[in-house]
Amino acid sequence: MKTFVIAALTSAIGTAALASGPVAPVYEPPVTIAPVASYDWSGAYAGLGVTYGRGDMSTGVATPNFPDVQGAGLSGIAGYNWQNGNMVYGAEVALDVSNRDGTNDCGVGGTLTCTSASDHQASIRGRLGYAMDRSLVFMTAGYGTDSRSVVVDNAGVTVAGDGARFGGAMLGLGYEHALSNDWTVRGDYEHYFYGDETFGATTVDGDLDLVRFSLVRRF
Repeated sequence: MKTFVIAALTSAIGTAALASGPVAPVYEPPVTIAPVASYDWSGAYAGLGVTYGRGDMSTGVATPNFPDVQGAGLSGIAGYNWQNGNMVYGAEVALDVSNRDGTNDCGVGGTLTCTSASDHQASIRGRLGYAMDRSLVFMTAGYGTDSRSVVVDNAGVTVAGDGARFGGAMLGLGYEHALSNDWTVRGDYEHYFYGDETFGATTVDGDLDLVRFSLVRRF
């Protein structure tokens, strides 16, 4: 008798389920979460590095023709970052003690020699970047200044010389990667819109392109 009752109940339940039709699966759309940088870029930092740059010394005339300055330098950089989500904001200063120079015949030839030299450069700028965890791409914009000199020799004897300080706006692009919580490596490309300065009676256009590589300590 019990067996009969159980079989009847099972049959009734099955019939009711078939009568109501198949049950459609419930679709739940995937939840998309915007990636947020987990590495914290905020705080103070300072770094040391090397640079390589080339600065124009264009006079725009055949004579005198001063040589461009080019070569390596030692770099120091310091600043502070603020982070909001993936966006990183900052301000920094950079100093470059350079060994950039150049020599030519002044565009005259003979025994005349013109030597151009760049002694040092400094800049102050803002920084805006986008963080992807331990990587940061950024741009910089600010003001830079560069001290240069020109010496004219005739058969090894100095006959003239002058110096000037260039100044103007700068723009840069860069990439920084965190090696650890305290150390990062960084590369910058920078262009300085230095414009014209006068050496003696000669006007010189002094724009500069600079590549900077730095090892940075974060605090």
